[in-house]
Amino acid sequence: MWDRTILKSNARVALTGRYGTAYAACLLVSLITGVFDIMERFRAESSGWFFGDSFFYMREQPQRPYYLNIVLAVFVGIPLTVGLARFFVRNRFGETDLRTVFSGFRRDYGNTLGAMFGTDLLVLLWMFLLIIPGIIKSMEYSMVPYILSDNPSMPGGRARQISGRMTDGEKGAVFVLYLSFCGWYFLAAAAIAAGNRVFRPAAGLISAAVIPLVTAYQKATFAELYIFMRDRAIRSGAARPEEFGLVPPQPDAHPAA
Repeated sequence: MWDRTILKSNARVALTGRYGTAYAACLLVSLITGVFDIMERFRAESSGWFFGDSFFYMREQPQRPYYLNIVLAVFVGIPLTVGLARFFVRNRFGETDLRTVFSGFRRDYGNTLGAMFGTDLLVLLWMFLLIIPGIIKSMEYSMVPYILSDNPSMPGGRARQISGRMTDGEKGAVFVLYLSFCGWYFLAAAAIAAGNRVFRPAAGLISAAVIPLVTAYQKATFAELYIFMRDRAIRSGAARPEEFGLVPPQPDAHPAA
């Protein structure tokens, strides 16, 4: 079993001396995935979104081009999600190259896109049926981005199967680990609110600068969880080392039953 206190402690150790790079990675992803939103708000106000009511609230809310946001989330957001997972897994072992964030576009882009899109779609469909089963499913598949970060050529079905085995009996604990970061996000929200009162036009910049501080800590913690679960899955026979790219593929290897 794992303990979230130990995971967080290990994450802090992994980030020691490298928090700046980890923060930059999260900030970069946040800015890229938010670019359409920023462009739309800039278009909505002739004076620019920096000088509007605020980043989050405006007097005039235009019709949003939702299809553009969907395109961004799928074709850009998904590779960045896997690339960021790869960055934090590698950071655990001392490698902190910011270019890793964009590795999802270079390594098996099509398979990564299909595997993650299928996973997100399944979770969304479960959410449409009932919220609680949707949350359970999202916890079950929470390791998929990390699995794909190790092996971007793995079929989505196999990645979900391995993730399900990793989290079997521990979905509640994984959910509590997610919730344990709520306090940090509330603290970040308080900092954003305070910054808005001091210099309200820069609300968007304050938000973009503060949230990645928490995200880096959260991602490093979940990388610790993934590495623990990956090693346990290999020891238990739920998955093979070559499926995670830890050893060269064996020509006579077959998927674990």
